[in-house]
Amino acid sequence: MDKDKNKKKSLRSYLLPNKTPNKVGVAVSRSQSAKDQSLRYLTSSEAKSNIAISKRPLSFDIRHRNMNGGRNLCVPTDSNLQDDILESDEGSHNKLEEKSVSHESVLNTREGVNTLYLIPTSKARQRNFLQGKVGANSLLGAAELDRVCPNREVTIFVGTWNMNGHSPPKELNDFVLPVGVEHVPDILSFGTQESSSERYEWEVSLQETIGPSHLLFHSVSLGTLHLSTFIRRDLIWYVSIPEEASLSVRPGTAFRTKGAVATCFMLFGTSFLFVTAHLTAHQEKVKERVGDVKKIVHSMDLPKVLPCKNKSKDTHAKQLLFGKNLYKDLYITQNFDYIFWSGDLNFRLSTPRAKVLEWLSKTNFPLPPHLPHGYMHHDQLCSVLADGAAFKGFSEAKITFPPTYKYDPGTQNFDTSSKQRTPAYTDRILYKQRSSRRLSGQLDTPPLRCIVYDSVPSITTSDHKPVWGVFKAHLRPGLDTIPVAAGLFNRDVYLEGLKRRAATLNSAEDATTVCSIQ
Repeated sequence: MDKDKNKKKSLRSYLLPNKTPNKVGVAVSRSQSAKDQSLRYLTSSEAKSNIAISKRPLSFDIRHRNMNGGRNLCVPTDSNLQDDILESDEGSHNKLEEKSVSHESVLNTREGVNTLYLIPTSKARQRNFLQGKVGANSLLGAAELDRVCPNREVTIFVGTWNMNGHSPPKELNDFVLPVGVEHVPDILSFGTQESSSERYEWEVSLQETIGPSHLLFHSVSLGTLHLSTFIRRDLIWYVSIPEEASLSVRPGTAFRTKGAVATCFMLFGTSFLFVTAHLTAHQEKVKERVGDVKKIVHSMDLPKVLPCKNKSKDTHAKQLLFGKNLYKDLYITQNFDYIFWSGDLNFRLSTPRAKVLEWLSKTNFPLPPHLPHGYMHHDQLCSVLADGAAFKGFSEAKITFPPTYKYDPGTQNFDTSSKQRTPAYTDRILYKQRSSRRLSGQLDTPPLRCIVYDSVPSITTSDHKPVWGVFKAHLRPGLDTIPVAAGLFNRDVYLEGLKRRAATLNSAEDATTVCSIQ
C-alpha cells in the first residue's frame, strides 16, 4: 500500500514538496498567496493553476524558452518531463532541472518579453506623457517619432489609372502589390479617372488586396474622378485630420469627367498633398491642358486648417503686388512638404503614329538607363516641364515602360479602331518637394526619392494601363497644435475587405484540397 501511495504522487509534489522550507524558498498555500497583492500581475491561467507563488524565491522549471530568447514559466507537461516523472516514480534518481527565481524577477522576465514599450506611471500621473507642444513627450514630437519610425523615413505608393468606365479585374495584385516592391509601402494613394460607378466596391477591392495592415484613411471623388488614401495601422494615430478639395475644369457640364480632386494631411510634422487629375484630351490641345493645370492650382484652397502654409518674409509685398486671393492661390503647391500629382494628363507624343509603332516593334522593355528613351524628347509634357509653362518645380522619374495609351480593351494591341490614335504616355506621376535650405546651402531635409516608376501591362480591362511609383520621404517631428485625426478610418470598407479576403483565401485552400485529392 505504501508503494502505491508513492507511485500516485501528484506533479505538484515535485514542484512544491511538502517538507520544511529550505533557505532558498518557502511554499505557501493557494489561499494565502491569493490574498497577497503583490501577485496581482498573474494571468488568469496562472491564477487558476496549482502552482503557488510567493515573494520568497521558489523553484520553477525554466528549461523551455520562446523564440525571442525569453523565458516561459509553465507547468512542465511535455513528454520528456513525463518520462522523467515516471522514471522518478520507479525509483530513479533523476531530478528536474530547476533554478531559483524571486517573484520580482518573474515579473521582470515577463516585462522583458513584452514587445510594447513601457509607459512610466509617474509620467502618466503628472499628465506630461504625450502632452505639450514642444515637450519631450509630445504625441508628434521627436521622441515618439524616433520610437515609431527610427529612421524617420516613410515609403509612399502612388498609383493612377484611367478605368475607362469599366469594373476592375478580380485580381489587382500586379497594380496594388507589384512584384518589384519588397515591402508594402506605409502610405498608398490610388487616383482613378473615368472610374467605375461602384466606388464602394473599388475601395473594398483595394482593401481586400492590401490586407489588414492598412486602413482606408480618406477618399474623395468628383464626377468620374476618385482618390483614395490608405495608411498602415501603426501610423494612424499620428496623422492629422484630412482635408480635401475638388475642381471641375468644365463647370457647365452635367457629367464631370475633367478636373482634379486632392487630399492633404500631415504625418507627424510633415505635410503631404495628393492630386489626381484628368486634363483636356486630343493631340493638339496642349495649351488647354496647360490652362487646366493653372486653373486647378489657382482655385484649390488647401490647406484650410492645417498649419502648414508657406510663410515667406515678403508675403505682404506679394499680396500687394498680386492681390491677397491670387497670392494665396498662386502658392498653393508651395504649402506642402511633398506633393504628388498623378492622373491621365493627356499629353501626347508629337511623332507620327507609324514611327512610334516601328520603334515599339524594335524595342525591349524596360528600357535600360544608358539608352535614349525613345521619343520622349517629343513628349508634350516633357516640353512643358522644361520650359516651365506648368508644373513649375515638379519632377518625373525616367520612363522605362511602353506607352500606356491607347489599347484595344481586353488585348495588348494598340488602337486598331478607325481613329488610329498614336500610342502615348498620357498617364503620369509628378512629384515635388518643398525646397527649404539651411544657411550652409544644404537642403533642410533629404531629397524625395523615386525608387520605382512602372506600368502594369497585365491589366487589360481598360484602354489605359495603370501606372505606379514608389517614393521615400523624410519625416520630421510635429507640434501638438496639429489637429490629429485620432484614429479616423473607414471601418465599413476595412471590415468588408477583410471578410472578402478571408473568403478568397478559404476558396483557394478548398480548391487546392480538391486538386490534391484528385
